[in-house]
Amino acid sequence: MDFDKLLRDADDLPPTNPRELYEQLPFKAKDYGYIRDVQTQILTKWDEKREQRDIVIKVNTGGGKTIDGLVILQSYLNEGIQPALYVAPNKFLVEQVVQEAGNLGISVVTDPESSAYLAGEAIAVVNGAKLFNGHTVFSDNRPSSPRVPIGAVVIDDAHAVLATLKDQFSVTIERSNPTFTELLALFEEDLKNQAPDVLLDIQEKTGGGFARVPFWALSNKLDQTRTILRQYKPDNDFDYGADAIRDSLALCRIVFTPLALTIVPPVPPVGRVHSFTDAQRRVFLTATLANDSALITDFDADPALVSEPIQPLTAGDIGERMILAPQEINSSITEDHIRAEIAKLSEKYNTLVIVPSDKAIATWSAYSPTIATKDNLTKIVASMRSKKHVGLVIAANKYDGIDLPDDACRILVIDGLPQAFSGDERLESLMQRSVGGVDDRQVQRLEQGMGRAVRSNEDHCVVFLIGRRLAQLTVDPRTLERFSPATQAQLKASRMMAKDLDNQPLNKIMETARQSLTRDSSWVKFAKSQLRSLVPSSARVDASAIEMRRAFDSAYAGDLEGGSTRLVAAAEACADPRKAGQLLEQAAAYAERYNPTQAQNLLAEARSKNLYVLQPITGITYRPLAFAGSQAAKVAQRATSMFGTPQALRVAVEGILDRLRFDPTATEEFEEAILELGLFLGIGSQRPERELGQGPDNLWAVEPSQFWVIEVKSGAVSEFISKRDSGQLGEATQWFRRKYPADQAATPVMIHRERKLHNTASGPTGMRVINVLRLDELKADVRALAEGLATSGGSDLSDVARLLHGHKLDAAGLVERLVVTTGGTV
Repeated sequence: MDFDKLLRDADDLPPTNPRELYEQLPFKAKDYGYIRDVQTQILTKWDEKREQRDIVIKVNTGGGKTIDGLVILQSYLNEGIQPALYVAPNKFLVEQVVQEAGNLGISVVTDPESSAYLAGEAIAVVNGAKLFNGHTVFSDNRPSSPRVPIGAVVIDDAHAVLATLKDQFSVTIERSNPTFTELLALFEEDLKNQAPDVLLDIQEKTGGGFARVPFWALSNKLDQTRTILRQYKPDNDFDYGADAIRDSLALCRIVFTPLALTIVPPVPPVGRVHSFTDAQRRVFLTATLANDSALITDFDADPALVSEPIQPLTAGDIGERMILAPQEINSSITEDHIRAEIAKLSEKYNTLVIVPSDKAIATWSAYSPTIATKDNLTKIVASMRSKKHVGLVIAANKYDGIDLPDDACRILVIDGLPQAFSGDERLESLMQRSVGGVDDRQVQRLEQGMGRAVRSNEDHCVVFLIGRRLAQLTVDPRTLERFSPATQAQLKASRMMAKDLDNQPLNKIMETARQSLTRDSSWVKFAKSQLRSLVPSSARVDASAIEMRRAFDSAYAGDLEGGSTRLVAAAEACADPRKAGQLLEQAAAYAERYNPTQAQNLLAEARSKNLYVLQPITGITYRPLAFAGSQAAKVAQRATSMFGTPQALRVAVEGILDRLRFDPTATEEFEEAILELGLFLGIGSQRPERELGQGPDNLWAVEPSQFWVIEVKSGAVSEFISKRDSGQLGEATQWFRRKYPADQAATPVMIHRERKLHNTASGPTGMRVINVLRLDELKADVRALAEGLATSGGSDLSDVARLLHGHKLDAAGLVERLVVTTGGTV
């Protein structure tokens, strides 16, 4: 019997209704007979909106997004919208999508230039870097062949593909590359005018600061910059970033650090990927986004459609997670003690530890972990998923792209808050830093990191959070609301557990973890109850993000004035002064090309709102720092008005203390923390060098007519205070003498690992040092003060004064912390 003939004779069109389509897939694997309820909910809602160009689908981790995406694309193909492209974040996840398609019996290929894809006979599955890059086959800029078309596209794990997109549409040039040296020489004088000390650090490859090229300098030297970049030879043969930003170079931001430079456009010029821009249907699948605005700024998705995502009826369809933050339960528990206990658990249970950097891997070296790198990650994950006992696995900065269901991973550890690494990322983070000291990208990474070990609603794991700041952050109301509803519920459940475990020793906390691991029935019932009847959260879209994208599109098309005008209006409507300053700076950058005077005026206004924007050419009028008044009154005012809740106060202080660490890669963050510490302690606090481009790193007014002129050398690794460092403190002290009356006293203070001067160095008269020991003591006392204020409420001035005096944080106590230098010729 020729059944193909009978099928042809029936003249039956292939189904487009997703549920019917799924049921009629002829070659599904044994366990794929029926579609899950949550998937049916999503596909039904999608079918109602299928004619929209941009659709956002938000489903919890493990909610079956991949099946949804494949069925959606097959439905589009059956409708006649072709070809169909499925985009996964990386090569590893491409393999998983191909495997899932095989289980469904849906035809896929991995070559988008194959005839099967072009004819609409198979879905092409590629990674994000294949679609978004400077030499993409989906662009009209392709030199040798016509671009590959896209009819419908699904971006899976859109939150992860966002990172790939931003990386592909920017340039990072390592210091070892000759192009770095050429561009540094080209902009040397411009950098010197903005940040002379940082320029010296960059030239000498020391410290961890960053310096920006002013947008007017780039405008004046654009032809030279283009010439240098045309000769640029990337270290990676597949790095096409320079080609990706070629058309938008005049609008880009260039940031130098001692290790590399970055060239980044205001938003990704995604319009260069013409097939993506012209696609009839674009579907964005995401587990969650801390801020949905990124879909607009980075993918150029329709704001109105992003604001109406498709979601399941309930947000509680997620795996069970017991989230434990031992240091939030008992502040006396050390990080090393937690690591040792987790290492013991890993002897029985597969354990994944995610740390923020390669450097942080060393903290686990005593436990002989398996270290996952880009070269062996696929093999290690496969081994863990094969039901073998692998034990303790450490991965750096891998908050996404790893799926470890069931016994593949029963213990997940987030050790430390995710950090920004490139100069541009650090600048962006500091420009947008809120009082809580965390940005949306960090929340996003935490959310995704905690989802690596629960891949379905029947899965379970224990999540450990290591680090005081991380522990406090997850219970801060300002941050908590940015997590998905399910993660919020699980974090709140963890908070309930923490209250019952208050001040319990670590062994009791580990016993609680074992209740989850051994499937204690009371815990399982409690965990399920916390996810009952959760309502999906509405989309979060910032108006300023919409204007950033529209303004860039205008400027990219040649309407610089229109782009600048948009951003000025957006800044006026923005309640956050730092964000408003950032918008005004970008408005100034666009205005520079048609009205340089207006650009400088806009920049001056931006600078008054955000110290991390560029300094205008005309400079800033310095406003001398004055003693803030009653220290206790200022501390009480901030404790009650700025922080709002005891928890917010604890989080803010942990955010300050976490950045007060000797780290050559984070000197800018240290100086910002010193500024914030002074304000928290109720004393006058400034950053003259950041504000003016000259003067000390920090200036404190500790008493009437008594100042500390502070030079921060948190990036120093030497056993001595060098001649150059002590000389800088001397210059900063002379700056103070020029700016302040003779009756104002200044103590020259250096923050350095050591107190010993090199034998060639001589510091200014009266020089004092805060070394490692004294800094640690200061941090401990500040944490104790914060705890006291949080407990007492901080409204009684006599009580606040008593706390300041008791912890040696009043003026007299602060002075006692300063130590004299040794050696040298002081």
